[in-house]
Amino acid sequence: MTKTYIKDYTNTFNIRGTEIKVTAPAKFDADTNEIVADSELDNKAVKLAQDKYRKKYDFIGPEEIKALRKKWKISQKRLAEIIGWSPSTVALYEVGEIPTISNNRLLKVLIKHPQVMQDFIAESKSDHERKEM
Repeated sequence: MTKTYIKDYTNTFNIRGTEIKVTAPAKFDADTNEIVADSELDNKAVKLAQDKYRKKYDFIGPEEIKALRKKWKISQKRLAEIIGWSPSTVALYEVGEIPTISNNRLLKVLIKHPQVMQDFIAESKSDHERKEM
């Protein structure tokens, strides 16, 4: 069994054409001092890079989307219906995927302006009623 150790490692991630540098714990081989893949540590480093990108470019994060759904007491599927996205898009954003620029804009408006969200909900209900006719 290979002995390993953990130390901080600075890595650069390319997120949408932007290089984002983060320092995070990584696993190393004790004999060769080479970096060793570790999905848990690697995922944490990716999340740090995504968070840094979100902050730098003012993108909505997973917690803000969850808070929006909680405020309106709606599921991921229902939010997707209301705004015309696939449920998988909402789910991906809630686990950390960065929204597209246009989807980010829409989320910001819905979060900042409750009346707009209320209008979207009302319109989606009338759309649903038209489909049932």
